Amino acid sequence: MISRVFGAAVLAAGVSFVPLVQVGPAAAGGVAVNVHNMAFTPAKVQVPVGGTVTWTFPDKVQHTTTSTQGFWNSGAKSAGGTFSHSFASAGSYSYRCTFHSMMRGAVNVPVSASGTPSAGWRLRWSTVPGAGGTTFDVQVRRPGSSAWTPFRTDTTRATAKFNPGLNGKYAVRARTTDGQNSGWSPLRSVKIT
Repeated sequence: MISRVFGAAVLAAGVSFVPLVQVGPAAAGGVAVNVHNMAFTPAKVQVPVGGTVTWTFPDKVQHTTTSTQGFWNSGAKSAGGTFSHSFASAGSYSYRCTFHSMMRGAVNVPVSASGTPSAGWRLRWSTVPGAGGTTFDVQVRRPGSSAWTPFRTDTTRATAKFNPGLNGKYAVRARTTDGQNSGWSPLRSVKIT
């Protein structure tokens, strides 16, 4: 009953939340991925901006968690080793084991939104401003359109106010560039009234 009331309140506020893909146990303050039997379990997880993923390596066989886009590399781990990575900015981050090409996974980090449909939204795509070559691209899909339009391009800003003049439901996505691009983040929907 509480979850239905909460869900109705969230929908009334005009914010859509993408369901969590993670099905494994949560690590303290984040999401846990088990690296076991030649697989990442779960293979796809979602964390909020600033969230952490912790990989645990119980096998005696060595594995890695290595970003295919160059954002992190755990190095070889085995026999109870762990590796944690915090995702400070929105995007879709694919990864693999460098020893076993069939082992692949992804971490999805959506843009966060706080505000109301009538007052507008504060969109957050990073916990900190970009520095040292890190930039962000943010796009918006307007009501009734299938095309994405730039909201911020190559920005170092971490947040921005979003309150367009046209009422309706908007989709927002972002990606991070730090030498290479992440994939686009999962869609975040915001409503303007």
